[in-house]
Amino acid sequence: MKRWPRGLLVAGDALCRFNPVYGHGMTVAALQAQVIAGQINVREPADIAARTRQTQRAVAKCVRPAWMIATGEDRRYPGTDGPETGRLGRTQQDYLARVLAVANTDPVVAEAFFAVLSLNRRPETLLTPRIATRALRRRK
Repeated sequence: MKRWPRGLLVAGDALCRFNPVYGHGMTVAALQAQVIAGQINVREPADIAARTRQTQRAVAKCVRPAWMIATGEDRRYPGTDGPETGRLGRTQQDYLARVLAVANTDPVVAEAFFAVLSLNRRPETLLTPRIATRALRRRK
């Protein structure tokens, strides 16, 4: 929007709804609440409503990791709305399948995978050399 209404802040399911199978909705809402608290705690009360557009941008960033996880996985299934999965998307899906398979027997990979899935760490965690080496060693 060119002109953001003073005091308007959109969060939770009003900003982005997630497939409940991933369990991300409440976690993202809690992360957004933390961001909002951090934004308003550093401002004077009179300045809070005037700065909601800034706060909105910060709140919107909370959605990205969960959205990336959910849409990447949902695209595996025929009939999913959205663009076709390209080469990069298929490579990401293949890599994540390897990570998941290795996580069944490797506690280091399992810990990283579940930390990402629970949104305690960013998805890029699964690309660190420590995890990638273990995941890529597995044969298809």
